[in-house]
Amino acid sequence: MHLSHRHYHYHHHDLQFFILLLLMTIGFVSFAKSMGQSGKQLQIIVITGLAYAFWGIFHHLYDRDLNWKIVVEYVAIAGLGVSLVWTLLTYIY
Repeated sequence: MHLSHRHYHYHHHDLQFFILLLLMTIGFVSFAKSMGQSGKQLQIIVITGLAYAFWGIFHHLYDRDLNWKIVVEYVAIAGLGVSLVWTLLTYIY
């Protein structure tokens, strides 16, 4: 890999991970600001989970290494996170 291409590749990954961090931070802050509103919190968690899954799929699509196993992994991790928070919200409220 040529040096300038490698630099671009790493810079691109930094930008994509910054976007992921931003998405997760927005989700967390929105969730925290809506304390006591379990319906709204569930919507925020579902949207954050979908954003995470779409981000992961786009990330691998852009890197040209996307396959169905990666899609299943991102959807499963997002689903697990949503399920855990949904369960906690159900028992707290």
